[in-house]
Amino acid sequence: MMPTENNVQARLDQAINGGTPQINPDEQRRYLGTFRERVALVIPVAAVTNPEAPTQVEALLKDHSDYGLLINGNLPQADQSPYLKIAARLHAKYTLKNSAEYGTEPEQAGIVVAAATALNVADVQFKTTPEPTAKPDKTPSFWHRLFHH
Repeated sequence: MMPTENNVQARLDQAINGGTPQINPDEQRRYLGTFRERVALVIPVAAVTNPEAPTQVEALLKDHSDYGLLINGNLPQADQSPYLKIAARLHAKYTLKNSAEYGTEPEQAGIVVAAATALNVADVQFKTTPEPTAKPDKTPSFWHRLFHH
C-alpha cells in the first residue's frame, strides 16, 4: 500500500513538531504534564502558600504511597520548598516541571498530587476548611430570665 500525500505530510509535520502527537495537550498543560483522571489534588499557584495546602498534600502522600508530586518549577524556590521537604520526608516521588508552558498565573497549577494510573477523583480542586463560626451563647441573659418567666 502506497502512502498517500496527506499521510506523508502528517508524518513530516509530526517529525517537525517533536515526534508523536500528545493526547489532550491542553489537559496535560493544566495538570503539569499528567492527565486529569490521574489527579488526586490540584493546588493553584494562588494557594501554594496557604498553610493548609502542604498539610493536605502530606496527608494524601501518607495515605497513598503510590502517589507522587508534580511541582511547578517556575514557582519561587521558597514556595516549592515545603513540598520538596514533604516528598523527601515521605520518600515520595516528585518531579519539578520547569517548562515555560507551566505558568505562574494565580489559577494555574502550582502543585499536583497524582498517580501513574487513573484515579478518577471527582473533585480535585484544593479547598480550605471553613473557619468555625462562633456559636451564640445559648444561656439566656440575666435580664431575659428575669422578665421572661
